[in-house]
Amino acid sequence: MYEEAFGFDWERLSEEQALKRMYALGVAAVLGERHPDEYKRIMRQASTAYRRSVLELSFKEGQQRAKNNRREFEERQAVWDALVDTGPVAGPPSARDDADDRRPKGSVPDAVTRARLLEYGFDDLERIRLPELLQRDD
Repeated sequence: MYEEAFGFDWERLSEEQALKRMYALGVAAVLGERHPDEYKRIMRQASTAYRRSVLELSFKEGQQRAKNNRREFEERQAVWDALVDTGPVAGPPSARDDADDRRPKGSVPDAVTRARLLEYGFDDLERIRLPELLQRDD
């Protein structure tokens, strides 16, 4: 399953590709198809301990999901098809994709951006005045 979907003929992987392959390796491992050499090869692509731990988490997530969903399907291939997306990893969105005001994948949500209160585009007295919502309408 894994070899048919992804193959072993790669030189270098992006982070997204490595994560996707590690997840698929985890699913395949639960379904009885182990590829320890591929696992080691992908792990060597990670340049830091943090990235290796993220790859390991992706592998374990694949294993866990396969274990949880295994009973729902009669065949191993059905489990694989349900859990693993074998399509190409989507690249960054193009300018046309952002035209409808969707947030690009990987961008920071508004909830965690810098608070407007911390921006310094006003005079010094503005900081000690009452906020507009606490001021009386005359």
